[in-house]
Amino acid sequence: MRSIAAVVGRRGLARAAGAVALAAVMALGAVPSPAQDITIGEGIALGWGQFFVADHDKTWEKHGLIPKVSTFASGRLVLDALVGGGVVIGTAAETPVVFATLNGLPVRIIATMNRHEPFDLVAIKDIKTNKDIKGRRIGYSQGTNAHLYLSKLLKQEGLSWSDITAVSLNPGDFVSSLAGGAIDGFIWTEPHLSQAVGQAPDKFHIIRAEGLYNTYSTVITLQSTIDSKPDLLVKALKALIEADDNIKRDPDAAATLTAERIKLDPAIAKAFWKRANFKFDLDKPALVSQLEEQARWAVDNKLVRPDAKIPDFNTVVVTSVLDKARRE
Repeated sequence: MRSIAAVVGRRGLARAAGAVALAAVMALGAVPSPAQDITIGEGIALGWGQFFVADHDKTWEKHGLIPKVSTFASGRLVLDALVGGGVVIGTAAETPVVFATLNGLPVRIIATMNRHEPFDLVAIKDIKTNKDIKGRRIGYSQGTNAHLYLSKLLKQEGLSWSDITAVSLNPGDFVSSLAGGAIDGFIWTEPHLSQAVGQAPDKFHIIRAEGLYNTYSTVITLQSTIDSKPDLLVKALKALIEADDNIKRDPDAAATLTAERIKLDPAIAKAFWKRANFKFDLDKPALVSQLEEQARWAVDNKLVRPDAKIPDFNTVVVTSVLDKARRE
């Protein structure tokens, strides 16, 4: 019969061997953490290329996420879904964030994807130049950066809001409203511009005003998500950083898959791609300056409630998540 000491000794050795094996497995990273669900809101525009590439290349999954993606006609609608709890991360230009912050909503910018000139005017051919919008019905989307662009365009042409009939529409209604004659033109970006011209090339054309306005394409979330799920957001930004690298590696492929996603001619997407300046980054001082300028514009033009105060936008631009994603 084996002695109790011998049995115990063998059991101890077995436990020790198991502990060593487990430690070795963990050291090799062979025990992955469970994948996390993430709800993502994406606007329909070429400027959100990193999100579309992340979807196509499955970089979300590579970084331990199970994505559920919802598509929206604009960044402002993504922001509405974010505030309403429908998504935890999404795409928006900086202007909707300005309006949300002025209204006391804790929306935060945790990265930017590019900075570019997104907008043009697409209009009936009777409108030959931007100055010809005087007396016309011009579509835009209130509370978006297209609203800001139209304001800048009017000022550049020596016009005021009273010189046009400004028609605020959901971006999904721009093309049909122009084709149906409800408006004479609208301010927006691709794919809507090309879709409108494609309806009737003999009736509609695109008018550009270069150098008027550069937008930031931003990644947004809520402060509560930063506080409660920082690791989830870090994984998401790591997935987007990888997607950004993939765009740089093969821009033609990225433009093509993005065109397919937003139903745009790949040739138009590739031409716009150079204009988009994709670069995953977060230049906090420059972005804060832009947010402050737009907040003053919104307050001066009485676009927010009378008691709205310009906040400290340094609290709106949060660098810690991207910093951690880059470190890891």
